[in-house]
Amino acid sequence: MAERRPLGPESTPEQLLAEVLRQNKVIEALMNRLERNAAGDYRSEFDELQTAVVLRSEVRRHTAALEAALGGNERINRQLRESQMKLLSVVNQPLVGISTSEEGKFTFANEKMASMFGYEVSEVVGRDVLDLVAECDRPLVAEHTRQRMSFRGLRKDGVEFDIELHGSIHNLGVRPMAVSIMLDISKRKQAELRAEELHALLREQSIRDALTGLYNRHYLDAALELECGRARAASDVFSLVMCDIDHFKAVNDGYGHPVGDDVLVVIASLIDKSRGPADLAFRYGGEEFLIVLPGHTTAMAADWADALRRVLQAQTMKPEPNAFGITASFGVASFPQHAQDHGEVIALADRALYEAKRRGRNQVRIASPIHGQRSPQLAEAPLERSAQGQR
Repeated sequence: MAERRPLGPESTPEQLLAEVLRQNKVIEALMNRLERNAAGDYRSEFDELQTAVVLRSEVRRHTAALEAALGGNERINRQLRESQMKLLSVVNQPLVGISTSEEGKFTFANEKMASMFGYEVSEVVGRDVLDLVAECDRPLVAEHTRQRMSFRGLRKDGVEFDIELHGSIHNLGVRPMAVSIMLDISKRKQAELRAEELHALLREQSIRDALTGLYNRHYLDAALELECGRARAASDVFSLVMCDIDHFKAVNDGYGHPVGDDVLVVIASLIDKSRGPADLAFRYGGEEFLIVLPGHTTAMAADWADALRRVLQAQTMKPEPNAFGITASFGVASFPQHAQDHGEVIALADRALYEAKRRGRNQVRIASPIHGQRSPQLAEAPLERSAQGQR
């Protein structure tokens, strides 16, 4: 006969029940023995006493063992219940959504996960996982459920929102189970988008002139370096037009700086409207402007500058009775015709501008190419007449 193992905290409920049945049989046998002794002629007080003592000892021993086993089992059950309560308190916390799924269907979802998608828990369990994913991201989610990823979730009301998922696969039995932790990151995405927009705005403001809205001089070097690289790679040309308002100091002295600012804004607006989509316009200095014309030859740039000169000459800058007109002078230089470096092209356009000033203002002047170390020569562009008919 196999030796019976004593009961202990590791005993299962089935083992405890079997022990109770066994003890009942032992007690029943002892009771039968006592009854037989009591009914027989051969009984004695000693036999009855001996039987009672044995019965009481056996009952007491087995009762103590059973109570100890039941007590140990109760401790285990209590610890199990406490662990389950702790697990549920973690799983049902309100911060992240937790779910499990098998064969593409949800087998568990906490309240946070269900509410994120606008469902009750009972509506999520048993539902296809991809039902809660926006159609555009379903192939992505189906392929990458074992890693961290972001996708567009689909709420019950049809609204899409941003989800971050941390997934893992566990083998339980014969079927793998996917465990997913999900966070609603819609607000974070919106904050990131606003930060990106703000960054773009600040960057744009850092390269724009506050008064005119044109690009400022700080951005000029970078823009021209890029344009030189593009022109070299494409064996193309570009031209610079330098523009300076004539007698601008007289405007500020006679009408005040606010009116002078208004003039700058009007001229900047006219320049901006005159340029093409690829052209860049800069406020170069106080009343100076510089326009970059990609793909423009010298002649094309001179024609563009003269057209702008005529538009400016026709403007009335202040209502009657104090209305006044304005004119501007222009210098044109081209890459690579006049110079191979954007700094030299600017210098030549600036010198051509001051030659226009020296010759009477309100006209366009074109720089000559640099040959060796000679100073640049200046050639007149067509249509260089000033408002007074001066050359």
